[in-house]
Amino acid sequence: MKKTNLIILTSILLTSIILPSLAKAQMKSIKTIDTPTAFTIGRGSYGVSMMAYDRGGFEFSTIVGLIDMFYFGVSLDFQNVIGQEKPQLNVPGVVAKLKIMDSIFGIPFFMAIGYDSFYIAGDGLRENTPNTVDRVIFGPYLVITQPIYLLRGEQYVSYGFRLPAQPLYVPDESSYFIALDFPITEGFFLKAEIERIFWNFRDPDHWLYNFGARCVFAGKLAIEFDFLWRPRENLNRVLRIEYRGHF
Repeated sequence: MKKTNLIILTSILLTSIILPSLAKAQMKSIKTIDTPTAFTIGRGSYGVSMMAYDRGGFEFSTIVGLIDMFYFGVSLDFQNVIGQEKPQLNVPGVVAKLKIMDSIFGIPFFMAIGYDSFYIAGDGLRENTPNTVDRVIFGPYLVITQPIYLLRGEQYVSYGFRLPAQPLYVPDESSYFIALDFPITEGFFLKAEIERIFWNFRDPDHWLYNFGARCVFAGKLAIEFDFLWRPRENLNRVLRIEYRGHF
């Protein structure tokens, strides 16, 4: 595992040095790592993404910008695609986001509501249920994104609240999240977030602490390496590839 992590970190470093010069426009993230931002995509544009996670799982999603403030799409999650365990297609989910605000008195202040998937590693496993989803679940959320200005640059802080709803409605696991998206160059971003902060702040050892790096090429293609960590547990490694275009 140490050798694998070293290779990943070396790849991130080399990519951050060599490839950001290919970026032509900033591609704002609709997610930080595993939590949403309040950003949407433009009318007539589309996005496709693939997320690979531990134990050979893959999530595929596609979205379409119906108007500048709203996109809609679908998400499919496959567990154990790679490995000896039997592959499993989990319940497909809807992906949608509506941006309801982008400023207050001329000050940038983005707010959105939506419905999306989130990856919670092994904590999502629930035995003896009709849908044994143990990686990706879906639910509604409210998120606020605000720019901050550090080191002569613009960064984005996102925070909000979400509720697990599919395949199981579990209101007691409603949780807060907070995230930071920190552009280093036009095409390279560092990210960090804390999620699964339960609504009553219980079980802090079950909260997730995530960090990652994202490279954007020509304003359309993004490659992201992420790590999700829970105290006293192994790191969950995630690879995300995303592409955006226009009809």
